[in-house]
Amino acid sequence: MRLSDYPVVFTSDSNYFFSCNSKSIRILSVETGQVVRILSSSVQEGGHSDTVTSVMLNPKNSLQLYSASLDGTIKLWDFNDAVLLKTFEVGVPITHMVMHESIPNDVYLTSTKKSTKRFHQYQAKKYGGLRAKENSILFRYSLKTSKKRLVRLLKTKVCGGLAISSDGEYVVMAARYKLHVVHIAPGNGIQEGGVTENDESRFRCYVTPERISSLAFHPTEGCIATGDEIGRITLWYCFGKNVDRPVTTTLHWHAHKVAAMNFTTDGTYLLSGGEESVLVIWQLSTGHKQFLPRMGSEIKHITVSPDQSLYAIGHEDNSVNVIRSVDLKIKTAIQGLKFSHVNHVLNPLHTGLVIEPRNGHVVLNGLPGTLQFFDPIHEQHIMELEVSPRNKVSRTYEKEIIPPQVMHVAFSNDKAARWMVTVDGRDDKETTPELYIKFWEYDDDARTYVLNTRVDSPHTKAITSCIFNPRQGNQPPMVVTTSMDGNFKIWELTHQGESRRGIEAERAWSCRSTGFYRDLTPHCAGFSSDGSLLAIAYGQIITLWNPYLNTLHGVLTQPPETRPVTRLTFLKNSPFLIAATRDHLYSWNLLTCSVWWSYQIRVEQLVASQTNSNFMITCTDPAKAMGGSTDRRIIVFRPTSPTPVQIETVARKVRAVTFMPDHSTSSSSTSTAISKEVSDAVEPILIMNYGFDLEVLGGRSAEDLKRESDELVRENAAAALEAEKQKSLVTDIFGSASTEAAAKALAQQQKRERKEASRGSVSKKNMVRNPLFDAPSHVMAPVSSLFEAFMGQLLLQTKGAKEEAKAARAAKRVEEQEEEVKANGDDVEMQEDHNESDDQALGAALPPSLTSFFSSRLNI
Repeated sequence: MRLSDYPVVFTSDSNYFFSCNSKSIRILSVETGQVVRILSSSVQEGGHSDTVTSVMLNPKNSLQLYSASLDGTIKLWDFNDAVLLKTFEVGVPITHMVMHESIPNDVYLTSTKKSTKRFHQYQAKKYGGLRAKENSILFRYSLKTSKKRLVRLLKTKVCGGLAISSDGEYVVMAARYKLHVVHIAPGNGIQEGGVTENDESRFRCYVTPERISSLAFHPTEGCIATGDEIGRITLWYCFGKNVDRPVTTTLHWHAHKVAAMNFTTDGTYLLSGGEESVLVIWQLSTGHKQFLPRMGSEIKHITVSPDQSLYAIGHEDNSVNVIRSVDLKIKTAIQGLKFSHVNHVLNPLHTGLVIEPRNGHVVLNGLPGTLQFFDPIHEQHIMELEVSPRNKVSRTYEKEIIPPQVMHVAFSNDKAARWMVTVDGRDDKETTPELYIKFWEYDDDARTYVLNTRVDSPHTKAITSCIFNPRQGNQPPMVVTTSMDGNFKIWELTHQGESRRGIEAERAWSCRSTGFYRDLTPHCAGFSSDGSLLAIAYGQIITLWNPYLNTLHGVLTQPPETRPVTRLTFLKNSPFLIAATRDHLYSWNLLTCSVWWSYQIRVEQLVASQTNSNFMITCTDPAKAMGGSTDRRIIVFRPTSPTPVQIETVARKVRAVTFMPDHSTSSSSTSTAISKEVSDAVEPILIMNYGFDLEVLGGRSAEDLKRESDELVRENAAAALEAEKQKSLVTDIFGSASTEAAAKALAQQQKRERKEASRGSVSKKNMVRNPLFDAPSHVMAPVSSLFEAFMGQLLLQTKGAKEEAKAARAAKRVEEQEEEVKANGDDVEMQEDHNESDDQALGAALPPSLTSFFSSRLNI
């Protein structure tokens, strides 16, 4: 959701505004910030096929909207009904567009054209388009049918802004160090719709000492405002035809580039903003300045509503803040995906796409030093977490300050996602590199993660992986980090100090143990689904460790040495380990410690599902790779077969990929029985595409996922409301009392347990799972050594069941005798229980096949 690439436009009643979002146009509510309608949603329905660069209301009808795009078309929409009315084929990519009500049939637009000179083409090819020379051309396009609808007016450097005067007499275009003013007033022998091609007297060009960065036209007077790269604002008066030197006035407060400017509707105030993240309001008549600081990010665009009550500020971090002009308070804040607007060369996507188990939100890098929690289904910003707080200083003079970066993030595997671990650092190549590992605990009251422990310099070199152990039962959470220094460290949650007066001791994380293998460098690590096995890759060697004892269990090797394992992952509820090298994909079966199958393919990314045993990879299409194609494939596998389960093809490189949590699958998992079809179902795939936007592939459509998510939210809200209704002052103090239904259910359960005990059966609650077999089969001790321990635990359980059954029968006998006394009025003698039923209970607890099982295994 790209909100701030281009200026937004308010409706005539100031209740909604339009935002260009890639190929579509979103209509957002000022009151709630929610998307109420989407225009140009698909090409099949008549939408744009390329980026929408400009939108504006129809001067003739305020209920219609014009949109221009790089696909070379102008479209007219009825935005109330989301209906396309007309399409105008201009034939050139449009970057800017302006219209005026006095000449509603003429559109002035600019188009960018790359240089055709050989030297410029060579530079563009050598530097990957970074030094491609481009020129901008100003056109007049007639919306009426005529012989020549597109008229070329002038050619200049790259256009930095286009504006039209309030009376429709002048069009102004900013191009680097030049300000072009074109007189377009009709009459005086000029052709219908504007300027004649040979009338050079109507073109004026004014040169500025600094590069122009923003442009605005005064709404009531003949005044042009330009902002430059050094922070000055220049007001131009007395310009136009036959004027070579206009009158200028300078305003200066900004320390850096003035990126955005706009006048209020009555022309009393001028609003400006830039890199300082401060909105400056200039009162032109007095020169008085008013400031709104700490806007959070660089200001890119400023739009004033028609009634002057609202200011829409577009920021560099892909957000739009709607501010009330009366008190300068934020009315609505709308945030998109922040990473799509950062410098991706200096700030790569280190974390990838990580799913938070608590709510299914995607977590990824935001602004430098921060993490963003984003809801991909509703395209809604949830939270921003400052992992490395810092002052919002942009730069000192011309030297950029190297910001900190978050390299790794992981969540505990429990459903509550109570713990989160992050790794961040900073290296400016001049001072000592900084490296931190931080452990965060979720605060239910604040609904955010709070820092619990910070460890400075946990490793001497960069950390290559950081993962949580999927703990079982009451085991403490565990984190494993691997580093380029050759060591891996195991971190555990411990209690610091002593408990006093009922207050629990403080909890903190500390390093429990350190391991290494042959002085090699570990590159990646993974935990089995039950947490009993830790796999760490050293080159082409995969080592298997017991994370609780820090002992080496086994080594898996796959030659040659020149193909190190770059990625590995265990699969949920499966004995398979998936490993990827430079050009091979391996599926290891740990029950046999052998390669189950392999695939010769160049793996770029490897992701395992968190709900089933599926996994997926991203790779280049091998059939088209030789031809230089940029097509990428996303392939989903099951560990038992090299045959793909699902294949998705995307046009360009995939930046990051993960499985999306499926609400239907998660809701069905709460039932007592899950069908195999649901457990093996392929989840929707969430990718960050080449344009750094999130996109959902496969599975159900985004609308279905959104509908299911909304239903789940409504069910949870209804359950919370019902629980709130049952609360009272007494229940808050003494706890909730059991209701009549709960008491009845409890009585029925006790009656059923007594009935089962009287029949000599073992109570289910005493049948505890035996911990002797809670380990992978290839690391389990021989059966001969487990026999005595197993039989001892089984006899203890049988003895407890026997005593419980005996006590239940005695209690039942007492109740029957009391009832008989009350009925007959006679004394009934108490009788002793017979031990025959106890023998039956022992026989039921020990299956007949158990003796034959151990006899066959032990040869007895």
